[in-house]
Amino acid sequence: MTIAVINLARSRDRRELIEANFARLGLGFEFFAGIDAWRGEHVSLSQYDGSAVRSGLHRPLSAGEIGCFASHYLLWKRCMESREPLVILEDDVVIDDGFVRALETAIDLLPAFPLVRLGITREGAGTKPILLLPSDFELVSLASDTCGAQCYILSDVGAKALFEAAAVWCMPVDIYLNRPLIHGISDNGLRPYFVRHADQAAYPSVIGDERYGTWPQDRDSQAKSLVERFLAERGHKRK
Repeated sequence: MTIAVINLARSRDRRELIEANFARLGLGFEFFAGIDAWRGEHVSLSQYDGSAVRSGLHRPLSAGEIGCFASHYLLWKRCMESREPLVILEDDVVIDDGFVRALETAIDLLPAFPLVRLGITREGAGTKPILLLPSDFELVSLASDTCGAQCYILSDVGAKALFEAAAVWCMPVDIYLNRPLIHGISDNGLRPYFVRHADQAAYPSVIGDERYGTWPQDRDSQAKSLVERFLAERGHKRK
C-alpha cells in the first residue's frame, strides 16, 4: 500500500507541512506531482464539460478544481492498474496522531467498502453510523452534502469504479466521490477523523480561495496563521 500526497511544485509551504507531519508519525509516503491547470497541465487529459457543470452547479469549475479533479483521476488510474490499495491525500492538511490506527482499521474494511474517507472538511447533515469497530472507531455513511477530499483510501475495485465513471468531469472531485449513483460505490467515512484541513490563512488553498472567496489577512488572522503553522508542524495530540 502506498500513501500518495498531491502537491503542486509551486506549493513549497504545504510540501514542508506534509514532510513534518509524516516525519513525526514515522510513516513513509510519496509526493504525487499535481496537475496545475493554471499552467495548462490538464489539457492533454481533461474531460471537463463546462456545459454539464453549469446545468448542475450553475457555475463553471475553476482552474484549481479542474486540476484537482485531474490529479485525483490520475491516481485512480494508478491504483486500478496496480491492483493495490492507495491512500490519497491533499497537501493542505494536518495529520493527527491517531492516523496510523485509523489507517490500519480502514485497510481491513476495503474488501467490503472500497472507498473509505479518512479526512473531510464537513460531514453532511444526514450522515449515519453503519458499523461500530474496535478502538472506538465507527464507519459512517456520508450524506450527499459532505465536503472535502482531504484524505481517503481506495481499493483497486473502488479506483476502477471512480475512474471508469469519470468520462465527463462536471463537478468538483469531493462532490463526485459522494455520488454513488454515478460511479456505483458507497461513500463512507471512518470516525473520528485524524486528517483535518489546515488553517487556510496559514496554508491558503487555491481551490478554497476560488470557491469561497479570499481569506482575510488582517493582523488577527495573520497571528492565528502563525500559531496554526507552529501547531500543524508539530502535530495536534489527538488520540
